[in-house]
Amino acid sequence: MSDKKSNILKIIDSAIFIFIIIFLLSLSNSIFVNQLGYYGALILILIKAAVTKQNQFSKTGLEFAFIWYILAEILSTIFSKESGASFHNLLKHVLLIPIVYTIAASVSNYKDAKTFFKIYIGGTLITVLIYLYFSFQHYLNNLYGSTESGPSIFQYPITASEILSFTVIFFFAFLVNEKTSIKNKLLLFIGFSLSLLALFSTYKRTGWMGAAFGILIILIMKKQWKILVAGAAIIVVFLLTQKNISEINIYNIESNSLKLSSTITTEGKAYDVFPIEDQLVVSDYNKGLKIFKDGLLIENIEMSSAVNGFFHWKDNYYLAGLADTRYILVKNNSGKFDQLGEIYSPGYTYSQAFANDKFYILDNDSGLTIFNDPEDLNNKYRANQFSNYTNVFVDSSFLILAETNKGFKVYHLQNGLPVDSVIAEDSTKISFFYYSSSFAFTVNDNGLNIYKVNKNEIKLIQNIPAIKNIFTMDSDNDRYVASSIDGILYVLDPDSLGQFRINTETDLNYVPKSVSINNEILFVTRVESKQSRLLGIFDPYHPSNANRIAFWIAGIKIFKDYPIFGVGDIDLQKLYRQYKRPFDKEIQGHLHNNFFHVLATLGLFGLLSVLYLFFKIILIDVKIYNSIKDVPFVSSFALGSLAGFCGFLISGLTELNFWDHEIATIIWFTFGLNIAFFKSVKPDKKIN
Repeated sequence: MSDKKSNILKIIDSAIFIFIIIFLLSLSNSIFVNQLGYYGALILILIKAAVTKQNQFSKTGLEFAFIWYILAEILSTIFSKESGASFHNLLKHVLLIPIVYTIAASVSNYKDAKTFFKIYIGGTLITVLIYLYFSFQHYLNNLYGSTESGPSIFQYPITASEILSFTVIFFFAFLVNEKTSIKNKLLLFIGFSLSLLALFSTYKRTGWMGAAFGILIILIMKKQWKILVAGAAIIVVFLLTQKNISEINIYNIESNSLKLSSTITTEGKAYDVFPIEDQLVVSDYNKGLKIFKDGLLIENIEMSSAVNGFFHWKDNYYLAGLADTRYILVKNNSGKFDQLGEIYSPGYTYSQAFANDKFYILDNDSGLTIFNDPEDLNNKYRANQFSNYTNVFVDSSFLILAETNKGFKVYHLQNGLPVDSVIAEDSTKISFFYYSSSFAFTVNDNGLNIYKVNKNEIKLIQNIPAIKNIFTMDSDNDRYVASSIDGILYVLDPDSLGQFRINTETDLNYVPKSVSINNEILFVTRVESKQSRLLGIFDPYHPSNANRIAFWIAGIKIFKDYPIFGVGDIDLQKLYRQYKRPFDKEIQGHLHNNFFHVLATLGLFGLLSVLYLFFKIILIDVKIYNSIKDVPFVSSFALGSLAGFCGFLISGLTELNFWDHEIATIIWFTFGLNIAFFKSVKPDKKIN
């Protein structure tokens, strides 16, 4: 080889190394930079192959599995009605597969492989520290309770949770498997603890499940039966001792104070209370409707789904609002409630209102549906021009629509139906809106703002800076109650000059689920589900679980119509609208499950190819670990790679992570580096 050619190859090798470093450092934080690193390295390796006229890639044992999977993608695209979109997604997914070969080809020896892993884990730790900082700010701003999610920094929290699950698993694998100094063990424990804390901070169960299963696989492979038994015992004790709280606290409003008169506990989750004469109707979520009288349960009404609200429509007709956005029509026959039927609107329901003997449902994506008569549910009026709002309030004169980024608008009513023209509006961004008795209440950075709504205008009449972070309100007889996300309860009364004063300000020491007032009696529900983020995985009524079940049901229906090659590797949003049940409102382009989604898009042929691919990866990972389990560092990485992939499979039961660019990249990277480690210490041994 000439000196010139040798120098060119050295330059290429150096450039490949730089691009790989870029790839490794950005694995957990930037998809764009990560692609630059990957494609830069791949192109340079291909150039190197052309210069040397030697194949730079070696077999990994997945060649047949890859060919089958790619063939499934191609056939599905050929038979798809949206072949263009399918081909686009085919390229996106197939072009990531060479990551396996790129990483393996970039490693010349054991030292290179070890360096690559350390750079990856170091870059991820930096990402972890950044995420923890923003998570702390998220916590200080009380956003975990209101959003049920961690912050979005580099990716959506659910994606971040899955990326972090790999980090947690790798640290745990090294912590358990490596025989090293106490100093190194301490460093590994710190890395594990920080990454685990960051994983918890995402507040996403998908990543939690993956990490937990990966850790379980590591303990099984290491035959740590004592730890497994102890861990199982701790979990059982935790579940037995952590009791959920569901109660209704009933207060009397006396001059300038609240006096707790009684407390009612429920079996479910007391989402809302509706007083009817001497009875209380409690929306007990997963336990249906509970009817109480004098503090005693007198009737339990089961519902077809979790119930989160109860409303009066007209005369003795009521509606129970379900978590899946259906409404069950209920008639009160002398204290006995009979279910008459169900009501739902065509879109994604956010809010409802009752006035003028009518029932108004607001869908964010499809506007208003107005039901005119509980005895004739087909008598309804559609006004789809009122879309892109999340709150609706109605009285005899006005219909008011509000949305956090738009403020609110006021419309006249004619015979209970809205007139298109806006009579007044305020475009100030708000975090909360409430309307009653011609008063509109908004919350923003300036505190609580109170408007008077007149015939042709709205007028800001008062600002109360001390009241912030309000998330729920109710009113009765010119008395208003509001609660903040800090658990501060306010009772507001208007004076003779039309100004509001704070009658009472009470720290509840908990965040109420709802507040309602009736004849000087205040009902405050408290729900603390300490097991919810863990056991919520198995709760069919949890909104995210219910939505996923709906996606899977639709996926099976699609598969039945396209059983062999599926509908193509396409966005399923349009098809889902056709195959979903009428009351399923959340629309997604994927089915939140690797297997159901592949079954619908690539058909049975595609699903079998993916199952075989996953099986081969596990088989090869197990073979690699068993053959080098006595080799320091390499065995720990092999163990982490196997456990990480198993965790990915579990996370994929509730998320389409196989076709998530960031997650697929990590899968192919860890497998490729596992191959590289194996060949660096067992160069003469075949993978298969």
